[in-house]
Amino acid sequence: MHIGMVTDTFLPRINGVTKSTLTFAEHFRRLGHRVTIFAPRYPGAQEENPEVLRFPSYYLFFSPEDRLGNTLSPTARRLFKKLPELKLDIIHTQTPFALGIAMARQARRLGLASLHTYHTLFEAYMPHYFKLLPRSLDKPIVASFSRWFCDQHDQVIVPSSAIAEMLAGYRLRAPIKILPTGTDLSPFQNLDGKRMREKLGFGPEDKMLLSMGRVAHEKNIPFLFDVLERLQAKQPRARLVVAGQGPALESVKAESEKRRLGERVVFLGLLNRRDWADLYAAADLHLLASVTETQGLVLTESMAAGTPCVAVAAMGVRDVMQGGGGLAVSLNLEEFTAAVLRLLEDKQLYAAKVEECSRQAHAWSAETKAQEMLDNYAQLIAAKRKAA
Repeated sequence: MHIGMVTDTFLPRINGVTKSTLTFAEHFRRLGHRVTIFAPRYPGAQEENPEVLRFPSYYLFFSPEDRLGNTLSPTARRLFKKLPELKLDIIHTQTPFALGIAMARQARRLGLASLHTYHTLFEAYMPHYFKLLPRSLDKPIVASFSRWFCDQHDQVIVPSSAIAEMLAGYRLRAPIKILPTGTDLSPFQNLDGKRMREKLGFGPEDKMLLSMGRVAHEKNIPFLFDVLERLQAKQPRARLVVAGQGPALESVKAESEKRRLGERVVFLGLLNRRDWADLYAAADLHLLASVTETQGLVLTESMAAGTPCVAVAAMGVRDVMQGGGGLAVSLNLEEFTAAVLRLLEDKQLYAAKVEECSRQAHAWSAETKAQEMLDNYAQLIAAKRKAA
């Protein structure tokens, strides 16, 4: 089949939506299907992949990393006019913004089956990006917009049971299906964590705690500074590596300086593919204090590298951690710190969690999830054609 994947955020921008889109697209192609990705154009980035169609885009003052697709431009009109020539079988939107709205409309015009993956917990993002808006309006606005957008599709995919419960509260008419993004296991073969530890100046006795991913306010990284400070008495050689970029990077760095954490916190920017995978393997533990993760892809990636996690059991993290691979705790400083200490000090428990990581990684593999999604596509396409 020919699958159209639509996202308002894509390379060179790296986040969970980009990773999910790339992972599914790559594995759909491996299984013999054609994928065309519709995405915004980013300044200075040259698109050489003919399977990615770029739209002109606007700058977003409140989120400079992102772009808003210009769906009214002459380029966009030409793309829409040529859509029938692509002979798409289904359109799968990943974001509910300019491109998502426009392509959902095109799906209806062409009589194609369409579905949307609800990746983002928008309620949690509102206070950070729309600070002047009364907080009492956050949920009604998000619920109303989500209901309007999702109901333009034949189905809504969610990555976790928590998001399914939340959307049920929004009173959608579109059916909801839980189907998370899988983890591509191929980068996690023949890892060299020792090389990465040496590169970053970590000795055998040092404890590397890792925070991997987008550095945004909702990731709650200063909470991990609290944990690091609490660990000082019993684990004086523990250090935190913050890997990634994002809108909160400068404020997080300033907070580290304010607390005089110095070399106990190491900031890394974007990494090449080898260093990225080896860094997961280099860490003793992966820490996640976010309470807004719709899935928590960084957790399954860490497990694929054999590194246990300590994470706040909220939203999609609950599903990921349910099968093990670390310790899931509440957003409580003492409980979180105690969990980190247990895994650092109890060798038997740590070994058991490492073993769980392997099982979890295979259960959440991209191959498994891609085939599940393809089966779901086939059902939607058949139902659409039958109803026509």
